[in-house]
Amino acid sequence: MERKIIKTSGISIRPAINKDAEDILNLLFNIWINEYGFDVEKEDFPDLLEIENFYNDSKGLFLVALDKEQIIGTIACQKLNDSCFVLKRMFVDKKFRGCGIAQLLLDNLLTEMVVLNEIQNTTFYLSTKENQAIAAKKFYLRNKFQVISRDELPENFPFFYKDDLFMKKQF
Repeated sequence: MERKIIKTSGISIRPAINKDAEDILNLLFNIWINEYGFDVEKEDFPDLLEIENFYNDSKGLFLVALDKEQIIGTIACQKLNDSCFVLKRMFVDKKFRGCGIAQLLLDNLLTEMVVLNEIQNTTFYLSTKENQAIAAKKFYLRNKFQVISRDELPENFPFFYKDDLFMKKQF
């Protein structure tokens, strides 16, 4: 299936490609290091170096939001099994927060994964650091995600850093 570019309010949403990797890494590392104070290295994220192979070839999806040609937001979805996905890499550049970019990214990803692929009886999971993601938690709760305990996560769930907030949404 060919994935299309969605444009709205001067912002476009499209699937990420390998040549976006450096811009995506710069955005994410700026947030991880400068805002969250994480001690991370690019080599710790092989999915970001081979986006097309990691996400597209495994029935996942990685989307970017662009303002003109600048990547200002990201969201990714990795398939864990036939009925289970993990949301990852949901970030929006600080200058563009509060403008609806995160909602555009999430809506487009869920539409692509659930509606267009006719996925039923599927659960999307996510994890984050609760004390550094207060706005993110509110955002996900508004989008009908539920807080769950760590032991409710799938066995093959990919943990990042020291996440302590876990959520899910079922379709």
